Amino acid sequence: MAAPLLGRYRVGDVIGAGSFATVHRAVDERLDDTVVVKVLAENHSLNPEIRERFIAEGRALRRVASPHVVTVYDIGESDRQQPFLVLEHADRGTLAARVRELRADGWTASRADLLAVARGLAAAVEAVHDARLVHRDLSPGNVLLRTGPDAPPDAPTGGSAAAVVRPDERLVVADLGMCKDLAVSSGLTVAGGTDGFRPPEQDRPGTVDTRADLWAMSALLEWLGDGADLPGAVHSALTRALRRSLADSPARRHPDVRAWLADVEAALAPSSSSGPEGAPAAPRRGRLTAVVLAAALGAGAGLGAGWGAAALLDDRPPAAADGASVAISGPATAAVGEPVTLTAQVAGTEHWVWTLPTGAYVADDGTVELTASSAGRAEVVLEARAPDGTPLAAVHELDVTGPG
Repeated sequence: MAAPLLGRYRVGDVIGAGSFATVHRAVDERLDDTVVVKVLAENHSLNPEIRERFIAEGRALRRVASPHVVTVYDIGESDRQQPFLVLEHADRGTLAARVRELRADGWTASRADLLAVARGLAAAVEAVHDARLVHRDLSPGNVLLRTGPDAPPDAPTGGSAAAVVRPDERLVVADLGMCKDLAVSSGLTVAGGTDGFRPPEQDRPGTVDTRADLWAMSALLEWLGDGADLPGAVHSALTRALRRSLADSPARRHPDVRAWLADVEAALAPSSSSGPEGAPAAPRRGRLTAVVLAAALGAGAGLGAGWGAAALLDDRPPAAADGASVAISGPATAAVGEPVTLTAQVAGTEHWVWTLPTGAYVADDGTVELTASSAGRAEVVLEARAPDGTPLAAVHELDVTGPG
């Protein structure tokens, strides 16, 4: 029995299914090419709101011009009034399936793997944002792999050392069904996204902008790097970079994709784990000395770089959840020029990040040392995540008086 036709498309096996749509591998009989046909479920096709949202995905994809975002070729309707999209075929499957397959053989991500995914993901999401859209559902199942000889010569790649994105492949982002059009939206949107990769602001109706995708990108790279055997300095630098955009408040995240990628690339660069001319790096010190500038301590100025601005919004995460907790011990007052040591008290989690009043980040150090250069008040924040993913934060306020 011949496979059914949708227009000129010969529909084949199901390669994905959800509550709203079914995705089929198909053949374009006119061009003799393999494509993907995504068909809205029959029970939703008569719902005007869902129908328009499905068609809007096709329109959104047409607006994004990038080899790292799935191309939409056509849109049509079946004889049962079911709209369908005809999409580029990602013949190498999903990132989720690739990582699952590799991990079954004991693989963990290398720096090359992390860079390959970060660069491809950044290229895709930057193109989405340039089109005045927010993806809103970045997850391993919505990141695809396809044969990539036709990618532009300057397309980001992971090089031959990457196993997760191979040299003859390119990463492409799919499923803009939840995307948000910044050009026509007031900013308010409904909750949605994939568990584990959904930013806090998408757990409820509220304002969502491009920084929601930065949160999801960091969550995705953190998922990819789980268990990775990285040098200590590289691990700390990467943790610092990712935790910035995993902040609960969008105002504390990277401002855009380029800033996010610059931090990730800097963290994963060879210089992160070696000294000049390839010499081994010095062992990580147990404490960090930071000169707190006058601007960072004076009357609240400069605190927007860290937690000072967020404190005014009273949106801090809890200090304890799911058996994990964070706290900071140390003096509450100091004189100008007097060194102050603060100690992390962490339980139930292996990694944490300090945010200093200067806006600097320090990962996994047990203590930090600060020396104030002017009088005022500053906040030092210690952040971590509970085993269930709940963000944790402890805040230590330091009042600095003039020289004694």
